[in-house]
Amino acid sequence: MSGHQIPGELEVRTASADETRALGEALGRVLRARNARGEVAALVGPLGAGKTCFVQGLARGLGAGGYVRSPTFVLVHYYPGPLPLYHVDLYRIGSADLDTLGLEEIIEGEGVTAIEWASTAAAMLPAGHLAIEFAFGGEEHARMIRLTARGERAQRIVDAVGACVSSR
Repeated sequence: MSGHQIPGELEVRTASADETRALGEALGRVLRARNARGEVAALVGPLGAGKTCFVQGLARGLGAGGYVRSPTFVLVHYYPGPLPLYHVDLYRIGSADLDTLGLEEIIEGEGVTAIEWASTAAAMLPAGHLAIEFAFGGEEHARMIRLTARGERAQRIVDAVGACVSSR
């Protein structure tokens, strides 16, 4: 795993699914240490780019229990823990159906919310959130992952994750 950081933005290249999970775990540990209730991670990127692997690591870092799997057919999975995780997948839902999902209530809840295909709910995202973009990195398992802070609180979180990544 290698990364490049400027204040409020971190770009990391991972070479495997395990490294993608490790980056998610680093974020989870930072969020847990800061008791970052109500934090939203808005994940975007193509199918197979590592969003669910990242959330698996995020759950581990948060101390959230249960095996994290893609919630594509269920839409929302809840993982309890010291800082609970709501894992939302909007791949199969249109923006018109968001009201019935109760996304605003989930976002305003006591845990961390990770939203895959977050562009579907762009208008519902809080002003302060983490935007996380995934792209294929050229080699078979390589990924480029960019964490971008939206707001001051998110900037402190991204900077802390960057410090974790650079110390590896």
